[in-house]
Amino acid sequence: MVWTHAANTFLTAELRATPWFETLTSYHGLIAPAFFWIAGYARAHVTLHKTKPAWPVAKRLLIVWLIGYLMHVPWDRLLDAQAMRAVATVDVLHCLAISGLILLAVEKLGKRREVAALVLLVVLVGLEKPAREWHTGILVLDQYFSRLHGSQFALFPWVGFGLAGFITRRAWDGFPNRSATAVMLVGAAFAWGLSRMPFQDGLPAFFLERLGWVMMAAVLVAVVASSVSRFTGWLRLAGRESLLLYVAHLMLIHSIPLPRLPLQHLIGPTQSVGGVLGLFIGLFVISWLLGAWNERRKKALMSGC
Repeated sequence: MVWTHAANTFLTAELRATPWFETLTSYHGLIAPAFFWIAGYARAHVTLHKTKPAWPVAKRLLIVWLIGYLMHVPWDRLLDAQAMRAVATVDVLHCLAISGLILLAVEKLGKRREVAALVLLVVLVGLEKPAREWHTGILVLDQYFSRLHGSQFALFPWVGFGLAGFITRRAWDGFPNRSATAVMLVGAAFAWGLSRMPFQDGLPAFFLERLGWVMMAAVLVAVVASSVSRFTGWLRLAGRESLLLYVAHLMLIHSIPLPRLPLQHLIGPTQSVGGVLGLFIGLFVISWLLGAWNERRKKALMSGC
């Protein structure tokens, strides 16, 4: 996710117009679905055998939702009414926050929670096409319905990826075993089978294909992680603090003035592949250090209790 945003922001227009970048973009398109899927899986995992208080998580999600809006504020044109319309733009943080809030509600249903998640998944993914026609006249609301209103992401079908991860945790514990084989096969059926069916307007082929690839990638990661676990502690920390890393690197790129403008405008699309790689490493290291600090802070608070 850090590399994708760095490449999309800082790579020169000439390089982004090349065939290899077009191919790379297709792989970049799996990052957001994977992040939603992991969020759903992780929430189901920590609440599978015991309940967790909802308010601390809801508070963090509401903060993420607020940050999503703040990141679109044109701080240099606050008096420009047309520019301020950008604040209503819905992107991944908004959808991620609302997906998390939906999962908090679903998990309170106890033994029926996976069934409820499946029903919601089918409904919300199925609403992708009808939602294109929804129009209330209130820009802040309409942005959530469809990208046709100007948003970068929309609730339909993105919430479905989080619900799919939530459901998968009931069937698979994350280790390379028989259940992992079943997840791999289902993923393959989605990516290469069902997504190739002649759906009207290609729906829900987009959702099924990306969900399939994400499920297969999750199994592959589980297999690799089991053999190199001694060397991946730093990466597991990034996973535990993934939401913080996500927000931190986006703010570094788009919001925090360094020294006068955010990196998005201070550097802009001027970099070669090597330059983008250097920026990616720097953004990841800074975000990771913030994640490590946050983990130590939480441990200190728990030990103080």
